[in-house]
Amino acid sequence: MTSTVAYEQTESVATITLDDGKVNVLSPAMQQNVNSALDRAEKAAGDGEVKAVVIAGNSRVFSAGFDLSVFNSGDAAAALGMLSGGFELSIRLLSFPVPVIMAATGPAIAMGSFLMLSGDHRVGSPSSRCQANEVAIGMVLPISAIEIMRNRLTRSAFQRAVSMAAVFTGEDAVRAGWLDEIVEDGNVLARAHDVAAEAAAGLNPKAHRASKLKARVDAIAAIQAGIDGLPEEFARS
Repeated sequence: MTSTVAYEQTESVATITLDDGKVNVLSPAMQQNVNSALDRAEKAAGDGEVKAVVIAGNSRVFSAGFDLSVFNSGDAAAALGMLSGGFELSIRLLSFPVPVIMAATGPAIAMGSFLMLSGDHRVGSPSSRCQANEVAIGMVLPISAIEIMRNRLTRSAFQRAVSMAAVFTGEDAVRAGWLDEIVEDGNVLARAHDVAAEAAAGLNPKAHRASKLKARVDAIAAIQAGIDGLPEEFARS
């Protein structure tokens, strides 16, 4: 695949690993690499060869979010493109044709946390940290990010995540809706593979996708509306 995104298939489970050697920022290049890996998994799913996908980070972090250097470059078009691409990636995961299992191998911050919320099942550990840190670093949360959080977080956690940049770790992250389960540190990826294998063996892919699309139709529409309105929203902020 590439030096920043690895693709591996074991039986009917494809594993996509983000690893830029640092904190897995979701730069335009990283987004392109992730989408290329998803293209490969989607084609294999269409051929019946892949029935579940695991997405993981490196041993240091799942993803620290967007590449701040793009925002600071002064290139508004590049910044808008990166924002749009990240949220489009979220929609892609929310509507992917086979189950997507997220492995929180490390912190999931900002856009990294929004990707975490876009999986069908999220596995973390007691030290897994999830945070939308935008208001802590002087950024206004885009509507699409807010809608992703609204779709998965409890009402109380949603408000704290948006307005207080609250940090959710371990069991608190499960109770809030960031994660679905936690396992011991070091076992996250193995457990994610187990969940993916169970889903691959036990779920009908067509029924899986049709059902989750029904459940998420309003959320996906709201996220897409946020993407469509990004130029105006970005100009105001």
